[in-house]
Amino acid sequence: MLLQNSKMAVDITSNGIIEKLVLKEDPHQMNWVINSNYLNQVGYTSKDKLFGNFELKFEDKEYRSITIEPTMTYDEATCRLRYSINAMDIVMEYDLSDSNKLIWKIRVENKTNQSFKLQHFSVWSSFAYIMFRDKHVEKNIFHSAALFPSISKDYTKLAVMRRSSQSSSLGLFQSSGSTLSVGSYCEFENKFFEAVSPSLDGVVYHDLILSSTMGLNDDWCYPANPVFLEKKESVEWEFVIMQVDNQEDFYQKAALLGHPQYDYTDLAFVGKTFDLEYQASSSVKSIQIFSAGHQLKNETIQINATSCKMIFSEPGEHKIFLLFENGKEDQIIINVIDSVERIIADRVDYLCQNSYKEEYQNERDVFLPLSNQGESLGKMTLILKLNLLGKMNKSQIEKVERSLNHYVLNKWFEKADFNCPKNVYGDFYRVMDFEYLGHLLFLLSQIPDNYLHFHSSETYLNWASKVVELRINPAKHTRFREKEESEMLGVFFLYLDDLLEALKDKLPNQYKKISMLWENNIFNILEEKSLYKGAMTEHFYDNAGFGPAAASLANAHYHDECEVYADLLLANIGFSNDFRMQNPDRWWEALSYMIHSLWGGISAAAALDVFHELKKPEYLEASYRAFIAVLYCYDSNATSTTKLNPGEAASTFSCAKPHHNRPDLGHARFGQETFASDGGIFSGIFSESIKQTSDWDMGEELVAFLDRFGQDAYCYEKDGKLRLVNCHIDEVANQKIIFNDAPFPRHIFYLDQNDLRIIPNQSNVELFISSSDSCDS
Repeated sequence: MLLQNSKMAVDITSNGIIEKLVLKEDPHQMNWVINSNYLNQVGYTSKDKLFGNFELKFEDKEYRSITIEPTMTYDEATCRLRYSINAMDIVMEYDLSDSNKLIWKIRVENKTNQSFKLQHFSVWSSFAYIMFRDKHVEKNIFHSAALFPSISKDYTKLAVMRRSSQSSSLGLFQSSGSTLSVGSYCEFENKFFEAVSPSLDGVVYHDLILSSTMGLNDDWCYPANPVFLEKKESVEWEFVIMQVDNQEDFYQKAALLGHPQYDYTDLAFVGKTFDLEYQASSSVKSIQIFSAGHQLKNETIQINATSCKMIFSEPGEHKIFLLFENGKEDQIIINVIDSVERIIADRVDYLCQNSYKEEYQNERDVFLPLSNQGESLGKMTLILKLNLLGKMNKSQIEKVERSLNHYVLNKWFEKADFNCPKNVYGDFYRVMDFEYLGHLLFLLSQIPDNYLHFHSSETYLNWASKVVELRINPAKHTRFREKEESEMLGVFFLYLDDLLEALKDKLPNQYKKISMLWENNIFNILEEKSLYKGAMTEHFYDNAGFGPAAASLANAHYHDECEVYADLLLANIGFSNDFRMQNPDRWWEALSYMIHSLWGGISAAAALDVFHELKKPEYLEASYRAFIAVLYCYDSNATSTTKLNPGEAASTFSCAKPHHNRPDLGHARFGQETFASDGGIFSGIFSESIKQTSDWDMGEELVAFLDRFGQDAYCYEKDGKLRLVNCHIDEVANQKIIFNDAPFPRHIFYLDQNDLRIIPNQSNVELFISSSDSCDS
C-alpha cells in the first residue's frame, strides 16, 4: 500500500510493516527504514524487528505482531491496521493527509469489562541505522542514519540524522502518550581475521518502549511505568515524523509541535551556579532535582519566568524534572562533577598502583590488561601527559619507561627492531597500532632527561620518528594489507604537528623525511576527496576514518577540503536532553548506539581542531558535549549505571535500554571483552587466557582532552548573547570577570566573527566583548 503527500512516500505491507519511507525531494532517494530486501541480501533474519512490528505482554502472556494477521483499511492518504489479540485490539494508523508530515498513531483498546496491566508494550521504529560493507562510501553517507534519542514523559523525540549534515534528515516527535526509553538489537558480520577490507557490516534496529514493569539495570533516570487500562478503555500514542535540515531545525520543528526549548551548559560543577533557560507554550509550575534516585530537598533553585538558577551540592547524574502549568512533564539529565582534574589524577594513580605489574606471567613491567592492539598503550600515554602538565612524579614516569623498554618494544617488534614488526595477529600485523606507540615515544621525548632512566629524550624522539615513519610509509611494508593501512589517516593527528616541530629543531633529517611522507599522505586524501577515501578504516566507514581525516586537513589548513570530512563529523555527534546520548555515534564495540571512550574522545578532539580552522561554533559545541559524554566512562560518582571505584574506567556505555542482544548491558558501562563469552569474533579478539578488563583501550582520548579542553576555554557571540564553553563569568567588585574552567588553565579563545583570538584569563569581559550584558554558559 503506497501512501503519499507532497513531501513523503510510504510503502506499507499487508502485515503492517513500513518497507519504504522516502523524502520525495531527496536527490539520493534514501530509504529511511531497514527493509526486508536488504535483510535478504545480507542474510540477516530479524524481520520481526522491522518498522511497525510490536511486542506485547499482559497476563503473563507474550504476543508478537509478526504472528498476527491484521485487517487493513485505507484511503488515499491514510492506512489503518487492526491486530486482534483476545482481550484487546492494537491499532496502527499512518496518516499523510498533512502535506509535510507523517502522523503515526498507536492505540491499545481494552475490549473487556475488566481492567488489566500492560506488562510490556514496545513498537519497532527501525530507521535506517545501517552500516554497509561497501567501498562505495557514499552509500554509507547518504543511505544511512544515526539515531539520537531525547526521552521524557511528554516530549520524547528522536533525531534520525543522515550521516552527512549537507542532506536532509528526519525527526520523530511525540505528540501524545508517554515513551519510557529506546531499546536496540544488532545484527552484524565481521571478517576482521579474513583478508577483507572493509571487514564489518551491520544493522541496529530500535524500538520504542511504551509500557514496562521491569526496571532495567539500575538506571533510576528511566524508571519502569506500566500502562493500566480500565474496562472498555483505550490508550493512545501519537508521533509526528518530519523532514529536518539539521540540529537547529530539529529543535525548531519540535517547538512548532509544542516541545519546550532549553539552553544550558553541558557540564555542571558542585557548588557553582548552573543556569537553565527555557521557552515553552506553558509556564513552569515547579522544578525538582533528583540524584541517585532520590529527590534533593536542599538544593538551591531560583525560578524565573524563562530561566532558573541552581547550585548542586553533590556530584553524579542529576535529573532536572520540570512540571508545566498545563500538566505536562519534561526532564533533562546532566552530569555534575566536583573536579575534572581529580578524575584524571585518580585514573593515573590507579594505573600506576593497580594496573602496573613488575612481573606478570612471562612478561616484565606491564600495564594490564595486555592486548595485541596499540590502543592499549593509551594508559601509558595518559600517565606521561598528566606529568607533563602537572607536578612530575618520578616513580610514575619510571614505570612507563620500564614498560616501554622491557615489554612494549619486544611485543610489537622482533628484538625491538623497528624494521621488523611482529605478526601479533597470527599472519599479519596492524599498522594502526604504531600510531599509539609513536605518541608514547613522543611524550617520553618531552620528559626532561633528569627524570629518564634508560635513554635520553633525544633517543625517544628519534624512535618516535621511526615508528611514525613505519605508520605512514607504504614502502616500509611488503603486503598489500599493511601498505593500504599505512595510507589511512589516524590518531597521529593528535601529535604529528608537535612531533614535526620537535624534529625540526633537533633532528632535521628526520623532520624532512616525516614531513615529506606526511605531505604525500595528505595529497592522496586531497586527490580522492570526492571519493571520501579518508572516511574508511580497515574495518568500515566510521568516525575512526572521517574524524582523523577532518582534523588532519584542518591542522594542515586545507580549509575547503577539510569541510568535506568535517560535514561527516558534525553529523556523527549526538544531541539530546541526556548528556550520555550526546556522544559521537558508534556501535560495534557495544552492539548498540553507545559512548565509546576512545573513539568518542578522538572524534571530539577532531571536531575542536576543525573549529579552529573553520571558525564555525557548531563544531566547538559538538566537541565539548562529546567530551562530556566521554568523561562519564571514568566517573566514579555515577549512580545510574555500573559502579566504578575511583580510578577505574569502562570503555563503553550502551545508550540502549533495553539492549536486546545482551539485556544485562542496557545503560551499563562495560568493555568489548564482555562479549568474549558469547563466542564468534569476540572470542578470537579477546583471549580467555588473559584476564581482560573493561579499560583495555582507554587513555588516548583523555590525552586528547587534556591538550584541548583540559587547558583551553572558548566564548563567542550568538543572537546578541555571549556563549561560554568551558568557562564561566562571575561578578567581582562590580565587574564581570571571565574564568577558565579547565583543570590546567592556559587560554581563553574569543571568536569575533571569523577571528579567533586569545583573551586574558580572569579579566573584565566588558573590555573586549560588546554583548557581555547578556551571557549564556
